[in-house]
Amino acid sequence: MPLVITLSAVLIIVATAGGYAARRLRLMRERSSRPMMTWVMVFGYSSIALLTIWQLKLRWQDIWLPLLGALHVGVMAAVGLAAGRALFSERRRRGLLAIACAVGNVGPTMGGLVVYLLYDVEGLGLANVYGLMFTPVTVLLLYPIAKAHQSEGEPLARVMVRSLLDWRSVALPIALLGVVLSVAGVPYPSVLRRIHLVDVLVFVVTAMAYFAIGLRLYVGYALTLKAMIATVSVVRFGVGLAVGLALYAVTRLTPWPLECTAMNVFIIEAFVPTAVSTVAVADMFRLRPRLASIVFVTNTTAYLVIILPLVVWIFGGCP
Repeated sequence: MPLVITLSAVLIIVATAGGYAARRLRLMRERSSRPMMTWVMVFGYSSIALLTIWQLKLRWQDIWLPLLGALHVGVMAAVGLAAGRALFSERRRRGLLAIACAVGNVGPTMGGLVVYLLYDVEGLGLANVYGLMFTPVTVLLLYPIAKAHQSEGEPLARVMVRSLLDWRSVALPIALLGVVLSVAGVPYPSVLRRIHLVDVLVFVVTAMAYFAIGLRLYVGYALTLKAMIATVSVVRFGVGLAVGLALYAVTRLTPWPLECTAMNVFIIEAFVPTAVSTVAVADMFRLRPRLASIVFVTNTTAYLVIILPLVVWIFGGCP
């Protein structure tokens, strides 16, 4: 397992550095990141979601994790939108801040990896259940926020309806197909396990996403983004944790509260750093993708250096 973790870290670093070097050496143009990120979001993540969810044995009590996860994203998006209106006059920056605050890196490139380290296969399985909400909130919330904050701008409610008809929203029915196949008990093809299709897709999608982030990475921009970087850190790590604890408290008022490992997984996922999809959506909808890359890298670095050691210390055992 340490080997898998090491290889994942090396892949992320090498892919990001490779994209950065490719642009600096003029081997690839910066604009090449847009089709890469579009493929990652529309087809890459949705294919992994379909194949992963299909293999899960979903139970009714598992509904808490994706439901609360979606509520968490909604509250965080509202906080990000409010902060954006208070801090920035430019619509694109407001939209980027809202998206960066809204959704965390809950998958195997961060949150899923952390809970796997702490709780082994059980933790990773619960993280996959939590991640059921990712594609729906991306299509139904993140895409509309991005569209509404493009230069021409549209009311958010109208854009949310129109977003369902956007070709990029095909990711939603693809992921929902996985739920249908799982609930219907359709056997997962053994040949797909033998060829390790999910592992291959995770490798390719992760490498492509971080390479595209590297193409957009301008380190010198960091000094001009102090307000946005600080705001995303406060919202993701402070507000995110508070909202997660509040939502967990709500489950305590029901006959089916989150307990032990499921509780810990939910709270840990509530304050992971901003997601790769922050950069992807910003790139797809021309929402300041250079700035998004800097925000993503700095927020992830802050999590690894400051927050993650505290997570391991506090959540290292099940209460």
